Amino acid sequence: MADALPSLTALRAFEAAARHGSFTLAARELSVTQGAVSQQVRRLEEELGYALFRRVSRKVVLTDEGERLAASTTSALETIAHALRHNRRHLGDHLTVSVPASFAMKWLVPRLELFARERPDIEVRISATNRMVDLTREGIDLCVRFGPGPYRGFDCELLVTEDILVVCSPHLLGRPPALRELSDLRNHTLIHDVVLEQDPDRMSWPRYLALAGVEMDAEAGPRFSHSAMAIAAAVAGQGVALGRSCLVADDLASRRLVRATGPIVPSPFSYWLIAPAGGLSRPRVAAFTAWMRRSIAGSTAT
Repeated sequence: MADALPSLTALRAFEAAARHGSFTLAARELSVTQGAVSQQVRRLEEELGYALFRRVSRKVVLTDEGERLAASTTSALETIAHALRHNRRHLGDHLTVSVPASFAMKWLVPRLELFARERPDIEVRISATNRMVDLTREGIDLCVRFGPGPYRGFDCELLVTEDILVVCSPHLLGRPPALRELSDLRNHTLIHDVVLEQDPDRMSWPRYLALAGVEMDAEAGPRFSHSAMAIAAAVAGQGVALGRSCLVADDLASRRLVRATGPIVPSPFSYWLIAPAGGLSRPRVAAFTAWMRRSIAGSTAT
């Protein structure tokens, strides 16, 4: 049966030309010259023994035989493409990544399109959660976690350290009360990130102000269970927040947030890459983590 089938290259050229009604647009889609498409179609017509197009001025119009072949060819190529996509998924060409919800929203998701352009062969699936996951049982290829690290029993590498800085909306700085020194925070609403308060080693407002030598009531103010929510409240001008450099990088770059006052303090916690034993060396995981390192190096706020 294979001997009875024309060239797949010729069929692809014909199908694209039929769908676009243009050899030029077909050539653009297939990344070849217009002449190459015309030549493939001509060879296909010679092999089949009948015309597929009528040349009308600068346009090409399908003949009756061409219309019948175009419908069948488009359907067949779509079937093949679907089967290939299914096989890629079945063979594990996807990558399942578990990340903290706020890191996903504020850093990873806005940049995923860049990785897709770089590696269109890898389908990334994001699972956004702060809970501990069973990497093997839940089919997680790579986990990103914010903590003290390293984590025994896994492949584990440092992704990036973080700094803590005081941030607020630029509109908040532009109106009274003044916010020139840390002591001025007494006159402002403090936005609390519960993630930073869940462990005594994390940089909560009381700990930050104590390290800076400022004595004040640092317990009052709204609390948010996700860092992204605390950042959103600061962007909306609802108060002053402690920003984690990775998570506020884009907001600082766009001036939705500004650094308000006070020192930049290294966070006791960092972002870590975690995978099952041997997992970080798997090609698609290594490609994704290499891209993350390059991207995060150029985006982290300082």
